[in-house]
Amino acid sequence: MTLSANERRTLRAFVRAVALVEPLQRELAASHGISLGDLYAVRTLARLGEVPVSRYGAELGLARSTITNLVDRLERAGLVVRVASPSDRRVTLVGLTESGRETMEARPRFSESDVARGILALDATDQATLAELLERIVATEPEQDNITTPDTSDKSELAAMAALEPEAAR
Repeated sequence: MTLSANERRTLRAFVRAVALVEPLQRELAASHGISLGDLYAVRTLARLGEVPVSRYGAELGLARSTITNLVDRLERAGLVVRVASPSDRRVTLVGLTESGRETMEARPRFSESDVARGILALDATDQATLAELLERIVATEPEQDNITTPDTSDKSELAAMAALEPEAAR
């Protein structure tokens, strides 16, 4: 597939923006002794609220044994807690702990970052346009003050940007 100059420019700009945020995500995950994937799972639970473990696993697309292991890790990190359902004792619910909620609410690392300063320097119209475009890209509904950057690739910024170069330049 050959990309136009505009397509390469757009993808390169996106990769560079994501690369600016990734170290912040890694730092936040490391501060809790979890992976970026685990951090994404915590953000998903913050969006869902307290839910049955099975629904949480389904939302993440995980098998029963995998969601059990994930919840175990997040519980050890002090970010989630399991509780018995008050309406059905066969069901176990999972929800964020106070520490988990604070983790999702505390965004000073991001809000003080170069990428945040660049976004906030845009006028309100450009900010709204950027939010709308990014929401369309990730195909989610608008979220209130929720920042999600799942780790979906092991490629470095340079490798990803190199993939955007025309074949002749390689």
